[in-house]
Formats: sequence, C-alpha cells, structure tokens
Amino acid sequence: MYFQRDYVLRMIEMAGELVRRICSVAREADARQELDEICQKASGMPMAMLRTENPDTLVDLLSEAQRYLSAELLLIDMAISRRKKTEDELLPVREQALMLLSSLEDPDYALPACGEVKRLLEGVLDQLSVEPLLRSAGLLERCGEYADAEDVLFAALSSSAEDRSPEVRAEAEAFYARLEALDEKTLLEGNFSRAEIAEGREALRADGG
Repeated sequence: MYFQRDYVLRMIEMAGELVRRICSVAREADARQELDEICQKASGMPMAMLRTENPDTLVDLLSEAQRYLSAELLLIDMAISRRKKTEDELLPVREQALMLLSSLEDPDYALPACGEVKRLLEGVLDQLSVEPLLRSAGLLERCGEYADAEDVLFAALSSSAEDRSPEVRAEAEAFYARLEALDEKTLLEGNFSRAEIAEGREALRADGG
C-alpha cells in the first residue's frame, strides 16, 4: 500500500515528463504497454477498465491522488489515440476524465484539476452529456470559477433530455442561491456580480417558459 501511494505521488510529480515520454514513443503498442503498466501499478486496474468503469465505482475504489493520476493517464491515452481516432470518437474518454477530475475535493488536486477541466470543456460544451457537465460545473464552483461554472450549467440545460431538465434547472437555481450568499469580494474574484446573478435567474425563467 505504501509503495503504491509513493508511486502514485511520484508519477503525479513527473506528469509533464510522463506525457512527453509516452507520447514520443513511435510504436502505439509500446506506448500503450507503458501506459498500462503505470495504470496497473498506480490503481490496480488496466487502462481498459479505467476507460469504461462507472466513475462512481472508481471514486469508491481510488484515493484522490489515484483519481487525479488516473485522469492524467486518460489524457495521455487520448493523445495516443489521436494518431488514429477523431475527437468525436474520443468523447467517451474525455467524459471519463472529466468525471474523475470533477470528483476531487482536496485543494492540492482540485485546483490543478480545475485547469484541466476547463481545457477539456473548451469547444465541446454542446457535445458532452449532462452528467459530466453538471459535475464539471460543481468543480468549477468549488474552485471559485463562477462565470465558467454558469456557462457549463447552461450547456447542461441545453443538452438535457426532457426527463432531466427539471433536475438541471434545480441545480442552476441552487447555484445562484449559493452565489447570492457570497460577499462582493468573493463574487468579483470569481468573475461574477449581483447583476449577473439576476440576469442568470431571468434567463432560467425565460428558458422555462
């Protein structure tokens, strides 16, 4: 257990070097073999399971450090896959990485995860499923990125099916209620204002007919 924990922390520290090294491997099979070995040592599971397992199950099985590293491994996996696959084909892996990153609470992991989440969301808000969007909005809010969190919540509302629309609307209303309770300085630090809270609530009412 101690070996695994130390290994995970060491791999997190070496994340940048890890990306460069694995992505520079010429043969895809060799790159995937190295990635799979790291995944096995760090999480006790193969990359195939990490890509497809229910995210809530992974949250139960893995520590925060393991989840952060696992998300980084998924990003490397995406980079390798881009040699042959389109971004549309990689969307499920992107969503899996978003779900893992958004589960993080410890500031040591949540804050860097927030930057990763913003990069993963860029340009694909209209393509993502409701759950990754909602959970990403939650992480962004926890990290004080209120304007970005609002954008993601409205993307979730736009993409939600009829049966989930009330749930997403309730999440958005609760979001504005939480922001309303914040002081002006905290709101401004999150690129938000009282006027924008009022505008957001009005937009919700208009969208709801």
